[in-house]
Amino acid sequence: MEQPKIIINTTMTKEDYRKFLYFATFRRNKVIIPLLGLISLVGSLVVSWDSGDVDFIKLIISWPLLFVLAIAVVIFKVERKNALRIKTDKTGTFDSVNTLKFYDDRIVIENKALKSTGELKYSQFYALIESKDYFIFYLTLNQAALIRKKDIDNVSAFKKFLVEKFGDTYKSI
Repeated sequence: MEQPKIIINTTMTKEDYRKFLYFATFRRNKVIIPLLGLISLVGSLVVSWDSGDVDFIKLIISWPLLFVLAIAVVIFKVERKNALRIKTDKTGTFDSVNTLKFYDDRIVIENKALKSTGELKYSQFYALIESKDYFIFYLTLNQAALIRKKDIDNVSAFKKFLVEKFGDTYKSI
């Protein structure tokens, strides 16, 4: 019987999920902040338009204010999504231990509390992103699982293994 190359026991706390939402919103998609800046600039141009001319004082004041407002709206949405996920979690996803067994060609994921087991080949993943605190495995563009780095005994050896297995789908941010 084949033995796994690496075994990791990890959990996802409510705070980990919250951090992940912010990461997915602001860091994964590098376009979001410039896009909010552009939208707020367009809005401030509309606000500062006065009888065929642009009032530059209004433009200079309104652009940062609208940008901050746009960021606040996105943060509000992230916090709302986080609160809703925590409130509706009936399966005990948070704080239950996931055991990930990494083989040469696949990952086997087990969660005894949820009585579930899954197996995926490395080629089935959409992307793998490494952040400061996590390895985030994207199954699709919008569905992901994470491993906390603090749950890994040898992060550098694990990273080397992942780079070898995931190739071009691995990114470090």
